[in-house]
Amino acid sequence: MSLLTLDIVRTGVALAMLGYGSFRDLRTREIHDLLWVAGGGTGLVLDAYELFLGTLSLRQLVFSVGFMVAVGLVLGYLRLFGGADLLAFIALSIIHPRAPVYLQINWGWTPPFYAFTLISNTAIAGIMTPLAALTRNLGAVSRGTDLFERHMDVSALRKAALMFTAVNVRLGDVRGPPYQYPLEEAGGGIRLRPDIWDDEKAAEEFRLLGERCVERVWVSATLPYLVLITAGYILSVAFGDVLLWLFIAF
Repeated sequence: MSLLTLDIVRTGVALAMLGYGSFRDLRTREIHDLLWVAGGGTGLVLDAYELFLGTLSLRQLVFSVGFMVAVGLVLGYLRLFGGADLLAFIALSIIHPRAPVYLQINWGWTPPFYAFTLISNTAIAGIMTPLAALTRNLGAVSRGTDLFERHMDVSALRKAALMFTAVNVRLGDVRGPPYQYPLEEAGGGIRLRPDIWDDEKAAEEFRLLGERCVERVWVSATLPYLVLITAGYILSVAFGDVLLWLFIAF
């Protein structure tokens, strides 16, 4: 089996794993760990075959997985993403311990360290979230909605941050945790970062806001991070290192 064929198989495995995971994340916010075991296990079989062929070194594999584990643990400690996201990155580092050779065929070069490319492209894909939030909020403003009617004392800088990181919706349309979390407190305060670690507290805050007859509320606007990982992966297999492309272009 040629390296090109192997990399096409690797890509198919990763897309199937991430596609199903993203679907479950959007629908239920719950993903069974067996998904990552199946994806990573298939990747290990392919890695073992390449180690036998000599087209992959043990050092490459260990360094790729070790890097993902280290970065994932740090980001998890900072509460920037959850356990499923960490497992997704680790599974991807096992499936793709090196850059696919078809990037060399299509673009004439491959990213020197593909594990970093997967992370940096995911960060670039994350730009979609604030742009989508801003578009939605501006749409509400165009329809005559005063987004800060109850928060006139909020600073201009905080208002700008909310326009990009949150959405203002009717309280009756709120899905609640684990899909949406309140950025407003029952006492009238407003924060920029949602508390996604306590669903019961979030549900109680929405209930208290309803008792105060609040019509619209600011809620978190974040997409499931696994969707962003999937978008970043697609960028990685289609274009390689987008950050490096941008650096060369500008």
